[in-house]
Amino acid sequence: MPDDIHRNVIVEARAPAKVIMVGEHFVVHGGYAIAAPISIWARVRAEGGRTLSIESPALPHPCDDRGCPDELIPFYEMLSSLTSRIRGATGRYVIESAIPMASGLGSSAAIAASLAAASLKLAGEPPSPERVFEYSMIAERMVHGHPSGVDPAVASYGTVILYSTSDGIRELDVEGRRRMAICCTGRSRSTAKMIEVVDRFRSRNPDLFWGMLETSRGLALEASRMLEEGREEELAPIIRWHQNALRLLGVSTDDLDEVVELMEGRGFTAKLTGAGGGGCVIGLPRGRGVELPQMAGGSCLEVEYPSGGAEAWEVQ
Repeated sequence: MPDDIHRNVIVEARAPAKVIMVGEHFVVHGGYAIAAPISIWARVRAEGGRTLSIESPALPHPCDDRGCPDELIPFYEMLSSLTSRIRGATGRYVIESAIPMASGLGSSAAIAASLAAASLKLAGEPPSPERVFEYSMIAERMVHGHPSGVDPAVASYGTVILYSTSDGIRELDVEGRRRMAICCTGRSRSTAKMIEVVDRFRSRNPDLFWGMLETSRGLALEASRMLEEGREEELAPIIRWHQNALRLLGVSTDDLDEVVELMEGRGFTAKLTGAGGGGCVIGLPRGRGVELPQMAGGSCLEVEYPSGGAEAWEVQ
């Protein structure tokens, strides 16, 4: 339905990417995972209007009531739901994201969170983390089916979180900004296929898998205490254990192993982040003055965490 009540303002918003520091795959089976927002952003510019549309420079056509590229359908449905409840949020939304797609960095959740924050601000409503998370989950369910909620929670709240399927989300009290390196292979991956790889390993090696799961649970809890107590330098054995475990599960490819080895040789403690099979590797610097490695066929950059969450502001 056209929205006749809109403010003559332009709004900008942003929401961060995320990394899994420890616990991916094990969290699916009852373990714990630690996720952190990083300073790579999805951004949205929104202008109030009578009809709803979404555009992206990466796509040839906009999404509106006349048609929609598949990639934008979840976000259009999310905004349609929001605008049906909140007057004044209808308008033109333009997405620009620096987050690589299908690389385990939570790109869809960051886009959803930035759109939700922009639409609430456009309507003159406060874009609180709770409301941004609520609306982001609409898009996430369309993208992933049955999402854990970790990605939109990190993008919305902007804090490091400890998550399990039994205990839900707990925000960790991590003070200050900390450095991290991200090196991406440039190869996308399928989360569903990597989950199948782990399921096959679990079926063939049940005792070994459950033993690894219990070890991961304990290590993730210890890592959460280290982060809250500012003992980041003590995380190295826990991060390396998880990388070796992911390699044993079969989700760390030769490409990822090479990036891990490269980063370790340059003074970082490194592991893959996300489902594996491609995507990115994170590295925590061991000491000061550690320089980013140079990658052939990929890219590395330095980021900060926790970066803060979704936010929106008026520019006109």
